[in-house]
Amino acid sequence: MNKKLRYISRVIKKSLCFIFICLLFQTSGYSQITSNLDQFYTLVDSASDLLIKDLGDVKKVNLELNFGVDYSVFANKVRGKLLRNGIQLVGDNPAEENFVRVNFVVDNSFVGYSEPEKDGVFGDFFTERTLELSGNYFISNRSQVKDFKLTVIDTINVENVEEVENRSFPFTQGDLPPEPFFSSLLEPIVAIGAAAVTIILFFSVRSK
Repeated sequence: MNKKLRYISRVIKKSLCFIFICLLFQTSGYSQITSNLDQFYTLVDSASDLLIKDLGDVKKVNLELNFGVDYSVFANKVRGKLLRNGIQLVGDNPAEENFVRVNFVVDNSFVGYSEPEKDGVFGDFFTERTLELSGNYFISNRSQVKDFKLTVIDTINVENVEEVENRSFPFTQGDLPPEPFFSSLLEPIVAIGAAAVTIILFFSVRSK
């Protein structure tokens, strides 16, 4: 009987060790969280890079930004990007020479979350986050309007969704699908099942 008790004790210890290790490493591999607004700032920087590339050797720009009320927060990001790249921003002054007019537009954004998936049996729920920014720009010495649509995709913990969104900027918010019903039930079922098996084994050995 003592041998059986020692055996069951070893089995329980190994099981608890396994569960502890799973809980310890369940969130490994996920980088520090970045807000949706900061992700959009990154996309605006990328759009500005496209504009700068198309400007070529131009060093003076009369910049018109059409962001509306929703995206006005991006305006200084574009201006700052141009200035840091040695481009001078000038007014619409006929006396100015060797400048081009640029009309830069941001007209749409999107935030989406995939259906949450559990990271292991005892892990948290994670969702794939997708952010998109689209618009266009026109350079007066070019013959066409250039469209852009930029996307960034990563994975975040469902518990952090409210944290990454900003209520002051509605465009940073998206719809998160509900957690799968059966996945939510799996963890308590496994825990209860493991406890039941342990109790049954314990009393089974004692009865012998």
